[in-house]
Amino acid sequence: MFLVCCTCGLAQETEKDAESVHEDADILKESHLTIRNVVITGNKITRPYIIAREVPVKEGSQYSISNILKSITQAKKNLINSGLFLDVTVDFDRWVGDSLDIVVDVKERWYYFPVPYFKPVDRNFNVWIKDYNASLSRVNYGLKFIANNVSGRNDKLNIWLLTGYSRQIVLNYNAPNFDRSLKNGIVLDFLFAQNKEINYDTENNKQLFYKNDKEFVTDYLRFGVGYSYRTGYIKRHSVRLTYNIMRINDSVLHRNPEYFGNGSKRAAFPELVYQYQDFDLNYIPYPTKGFMWEAGFKKRGFSKVMNLWEFSGRAGAYWELTPKYFLSSQVFGNLKLPLYQPFYNRNLLGYGNLFLRGLENYVVDGTASFVAKNTFSREIWKLDLKTGLKSRSYGVIPFRFYAKVYGDLGYAYSKRAPGINLLNNKPLYSGGAGLDIVSIYDAVISVEYSFNQLGQKGLFLEGRLGF
Repeated sequence: MFLVCCTCGLAQETEKDAESVHEDADILKESHLTIRNVVITGNKITRPYIIAREVPVKEGSQYSISNILKSITQAKKNLINSGLFLDVTVDFDRWVGDSLDIVVDVKERWYYFPVPYFKPVDRNFNVWIKDYNASLSRVNYGLKFIANNVSGRNDKLNIWLLTGYSRQIVLNYNAPNFDRSLKNGIVLDFLFAQNKEINYDTENNKQLFYKNDKEFVTDYLRFGVGYSYRTGYIKRHSVRLTYNIMRINDSVLHRNPEYFGNGSKRAAFPELVYQYQDFDLNYIPYPTKGFMWEAGFKKRGFSKVMNLWEFSGRAGAYWELTPKYFLSSQVFGNLKLPLYQPFYNRNLLGYGNLFLRGLENYVVDGTASFVAKNTFSREIWKLDLKTGLKSRSYGVIPFRFYAKVYGDLGYAYSKRAPGINLLNNKPLYSGGAGLDIVSIYDAVISVEYSFNQLGQKGLFLEGRLGF
């Protein structure tokens, strides 16, 4: 009996599974078996048909042994990348004559996270205590309620209620398997935010902020709907339509009359976003094998104040060179038209997840960009930490450690004169070495020592968690 297991969602086992060596043998292609049952165990919240959707073979159908073995591997990959489970085991059992059962055993994540929120707006607690006497007027507080798999159909609900120095109300519901075919999805979205601080311009490739402790300097209201269509296991079309209303006060407008363009301090505009994703990766949060690509289009506004056409794309290839040695290459591209845009539409490198490692302290505004990232890594340690808990899901927490070296290239074009933003309109490069730590809930922590073309060196820490 063959066994395919993905340990605690990491999908990082590098040893060749026995079936992968033989699954293309002629005798396995010519021999056929019938799938009697797809048996699902371990699920308490997730609906069985949501799990069965990710298993390529179906009950009552006949397949070659070669296809069955490939389907077991594909089912494991699909289920881990669904984000629903800590651990998945896919196996076959009760091989009697010319038929057998497929057995899927899952360990579900914890899906509900009511997170109390309390955070000073200053850079750190020392500044808050020393310079502002720990004033509660400079604190954001409230509650973030994050619920995944609400109905057992991999739907997600976010409710954020934050107040204090800033205010934010977020209501978002995403149901990717809305209908019986499990192909169509919907999104409902609402956001209202007020802030006493705003990034109004860029100087020396650093963000400039204006803040007013006594009043809110910007308001933002957004509401919208979305639709998605799944064409394959990790292939999806999605489109979202939102209506946005933004306001800045006179002080912000005075500092940057081109924040929205044409000296306006208010912008109201629709925004249409389309995206296509095609992922064939062993583990999406930290892939070591496979290929992915995605492309997107955005239309923001139709007026002189707000008129943006944006095209973006990303692709990545990941190779296992030998057991425990990996190579990856990623490319990113972005184009905004017209090339002359107000400040609000010019954010490119350094915002969100698009940056060069070693240039994290800088931002590069503009309307066209290209980034290439190349990484060579080696798995150096596996640690399965026993927690002592009598829990099927949390008795053991796995950690994987990867040493790496990397090099990044980039370019950001701005039609506006760069002025003292010296990183615009020129080749950018950086490199370094570091350590990645991967664990449950798609947690990835990166510790990196990088250098850049400015001759600067430094230690950088980045982390993300998938809930």
